[in-house]
Amino acid sequence: MTPTALRTHRLSAADWNEWAASFPPVAVSPAESALFEQATAPHPGMTAIDLACGTGQWTRQLASWGLAVTGYDFSDEALRRAERAAPLKGLSYALWDIVADPIPGHLAPGSVDIVTCRYGLPYLEPGRLLTDVGRWLKPGGMFYALVHVTADADRADASEWRAHASSPADRTPFDLGLTEAHLRDIGAGWARREVHHLDRRLRTIVLSGYDSPPPQHPPPVNSSVPAGRMPPGQVLRDGARAQPVAQAVSSAAVASALGGPAGIQPVGAVACTAQA
Repeated sequence: MTPTALRTHRLSAADWNEWAASFPPVAVSPAESALFEQATAPHPGMTAIDLACGTGQWTRQLASWGLAVTGYDFSDEALRRAERAAPLKGLSYALWDIVADPIPGHLAPGSVDIVTCRYGLPYLEPGRLLTDVGRWLKPGGMFYALVHVTADADRADASEWRAHASSPADRTPFDLGLTEAHLRDIGAGWARREVHHLDRRLRTIVLSGYDSPPPQHPPPVNSSVPAGRMPPGQVLRDGARAQPVAQAVSSAAVASALGGPAGIQPVGAVACTAQA
């Protein structure tokens, strides 16, 4: 498949300083925390980096799981606000322009267990970034991202999607997203790719196994699972039924966090593919 052209957006440090001073932090939802725990099984002793960490809401969440984590951003105002929050063991922040500056020397190949990036991919040249991330990760390490999904120009329901993006915050340059077409291109070269629907406009992406041979799967079978729903604990890989994802949190706990009955994942369903 030919990758869909993606134009990333470059904002200045002054722009992001204005954002940090003007917009309230986005809280981490219980649903997102549950999905992250299920997909990555974070535990004390792991090391992590949080790219485009902003005021550190997610960075502190990682530290609360016992991870040694550094949050990177190139807004000094955002980092000042992050550092004023309650300190946690193993938590640190550093100023870094991820697009323009050299990679910090301590980000050596095979040095971290988890790399995260919430809302930052449209600003960070994701193709190049994920090549670097793949090098930084230890064997078995994972990349996690949260992104807004915006309407494709040729979607039949594009006008409906735009209606859901009509608030003032949605019209700012600080709330950019990816189209579904761009989202499908994220993860080329990775053996494992999961996309979770957190809600109508938010997707989480989990990648692992950069530049490694894909796992072998049985031949695809027809599935009668309705679009957007899957049997409890099941994921789909290239159309075939597969084993459950890591059970760090039960499907019932995830369903409860997402506001649905146990065993049904109305918005937390995961599409899982092996990259050829």
